[in-house]
Amino acid sequence: MAGFYKTLKNQQTNGTVRVPLVNNGQTISTVITTATNTDKKGEVYGFEVAYRQNFDFLPGLLSGFGLDANYTYAKSNGLEQTTLSATDPDVAAGRSAGFDINQLQFAGLSKHTVNITPYYQKGPLELRASYSWRSEYTLNIRDVITPFQPTISEPTGQLDASVFVAITPELKLGIQAVNLLDEISKTKAVYTADGTGRTAPRSFFKNDRRFSILARFNF
Repeated sequence: MAGFYKTLKNQQTNGTVRVPLVNNGQTISTVITTATNTDKKGEVYGFEVAYRQNFDFLPGLLSGFGLDANYTYAKSNGLEQTTLSATDPDVAAGRSAGFDINQLQFAGLSKHTVNITPYYQKGPLELRASYSWRSEYTLNIRDVITPFQPTISEPTGQLDASVFVAITPELKLGIQAVNLLDEISKTKAVYTADGTGRTAPRSFFKNDRRFSILARFNF
């Protein structure tokens, strides 16, 4: 078990700034939404619990079993980022509302992450399954389409597995399967700015199951 704590500064975000643009000799003050660095400090903290065991103390064929698992908890706060400011024309016109991203996790960071890998290796046979799951996380803080609100990736997990048999000390043949549960990745958009964080479906992705026949050689 291990804990961690990190402080962050100069975090990149999106902000609105006024930029003087010159057209035919006339200077026009224009509002532009662009990448900026926040002057606020943030923090990321949490802990990880890991377990790994080869059950070679078990009798006979059972001694080939093993388990590798870990769980991570991560929390973030402190950065007052916004997708749009109150001075943005879209906000003033009611087409889009500013949203305090500080209500969400940092982009790409799930609060809960779990990995479980049971395996079996005995003689020529090698079996392995791996399930990875993570809770929802901020995919981006400003979508590329109207109304430019944060996009959240919903909780998702994936199960992979493989079977290999050693034909000779130099050659292994096997089958590898990816996304056995045929998981669909879903995202949602935050469409309120009143602190309630109400969401609506944004998109759905499906990577399909994939099976591969493999040969591994040792020289």
